[in-house]
Amino acid sequence: MSNFDLGQMEMGAASGLDALFEREPDMVTPHKTARVRVASCAQLKSFTRLSAETLIHKSDKDLWTIKAEGGQFFIERLFDDNGNPLKG
Repeated sequence: MSNFDLGQMEMGAASGLDALFEREPDMVTPHKTARVRVASCAQLKSFTRLSAETLIHKSDKDLWTIKAEGGQFFIERLFDDNGNPLKG
């Protein structure tokens, strides 16, 4: 009995969903959400607190605000990718 050599396999172009995502990479590129419900303190580890309501994301340098509504906490992004305010 011979070993199955993966090096002998012929690979073609991607098919199915892989082909779609290869042609349309924006479909799988994550978009930054403007508002997120905080379910645990662990979600806030990637932020530094600047003031009572203002957070900055450590790696993205995005400004966020934290708010309490109906017994739940939410963080909201203050500016879009172009630096424009998200709320007018």
